[in-house]
Amino acid sequence: MSTVSSTINRFINNYLTRMDTAEREDTLLSLMRLFERTKESSCSSDLANQAGIPVQNMEQFLYLLIESGDVEKDENGRYFLTNKGLHAAKTVMRRHHVLETFLQEMLGMDHEKAHEQACTMEHHTSDDTINRLRQFLRKGRDCPGSCQVHHRHHTCTTLADCRQGEHVTITAIKGCGRALRLADLGLIPGQEVQVLERMADTMLIRVKDCDIAISPEIARTVLVGVDQ
Repeated sequence: MSTVSSTINRFINNYLTRMDTAEREDTLLSLMRLFERTKESSCSSDLANQAGIPVQNMEQFLYLLIESGDVEKDENGRYFLTNKGLHAAKTVMRRHHVLETFLQEMLGMDHEKAHEQACTMEHHTSDDTINRLRQFLRKGRDCPGSCQVHHRHHTCTTLADCRQGEHVTITAIKGCGRALRLADLGLIPGQEVQVLERMADTMLIRVKDCDIAISPEIARTVLVGVDQ
């Protein structure tokens, strides 16, 4: 029995080493996102459709992730993340947000290109690099000026002070040079914004139909109004 078990374990470990890091992490992200959207476990066909791969390939990935302790299968044959898998998925998502924020804010990429690049880089960037990028983003490089507009009937605060799920309207951007860069992302006075998720090093917001990751430092330069 022990010989059979060790043989199976060797097979699984060998197969896992051939499972691409991107495939593993993308599958975990798909499970997390589907659960956030539907609030229930996922079937392999839904996951395959989301990933754009054949169902049999997805089922192979899920089998390996079950063996590695990242995924479990319920009595209805549907899949869900374990605590280990959820932690791994959230780590990849945070990595993505940091990279996307850096590419947009520091390199001036538009949102679509930054998102596409971050999707590739998130699987191959070391934790040390991500931590250094976080520190760099936190330093901030505001210009001393401020681009002011009338606040009308709004109570003024910054985007960094907003709660998750809150809908607000941008009233001003602090820092003239930064205002021009944020305008490329659609962050302009009068634009409505929804706060999707708050994390220690990034904030995920929705502007029009685009989800954008920004750093807390940037969020503190965006003045917003809440209707009274």
